[in-house]
Amino acid sequence: MSWRAARPVLLVLAVVATLGVFGWYMISSGDSGDERATPEASATPSEPVLSADPSHEAPAPAPTTEPTTAPTAPAACEDEDTRFNADGTQGDSLLPDCGQQPVTKAEQQKDGLSLACGGDYPVILYKSTTSGAKTSVCGRDAVGDRFRVVVKQQDGDAVDLPGEYDWRRDVYVAEADGTRYELHAVDGSLHVTRGGRTTVQDSKDWISLDNEIDDL
Repeated sequence: MSWRAARPVLLVLAVVATLGVFGWYMISSGDSGDERATPEASATPSEPVLSADPSHEAPAPAPTTEPTTAPTAPAACEDEDTRFNADGTQGDSLLPDCGQQPVTKAEQQKDGLSLACGGDYPVILYKSTTSGAKTSVCGRDAVGDRFRVVVKQQDGDAVDLPGEYDWRRDVYVAEADGTRYELHAVDGSLHVTRGGRTTVQDSKDWISLDNEIDDL
């Protein structure tokens, strides 16, 4: 075969060889790219992820117990924080004076009521301490329709007297042995009339059944 006739055949073989080399190169480079794209395995194992189990609930916190305070004994004397349920049914009433106990029915029949009231008149409706005396208004109940007036002068014994209420002047009135006592509820003053002469004793401290000072 002459060179002129073999030339086309050689050209075709050269092209085929070139395409084969190029194809092999592309396949080889694709494999190496896939290997580079694959992430390397981590040197340290990943921590397990804990998932909440719905079948198990978290334990409830233990209840805390607060120390209980022992009840304190009632105050022996009256103050702004003390109350006294005089007859067991009425709510708040006024406390008797320090050191005094309400009298029993027998004591009432024998010696009369004291400033602490008691007996058939257990509810203290009103109390006042003036410059010369102490006075209590003792009621059968909190309504005050039936009551007694107890007056104790500084230099004498307590006297238990039947009383009347003058609603026009807001005054408790009682009389005994020619002496008239008027206890003015508006300010707690005690007006004592004896022998036609009236003396006014201003109140040092007074309080009514509702335990509120009258602002009138």
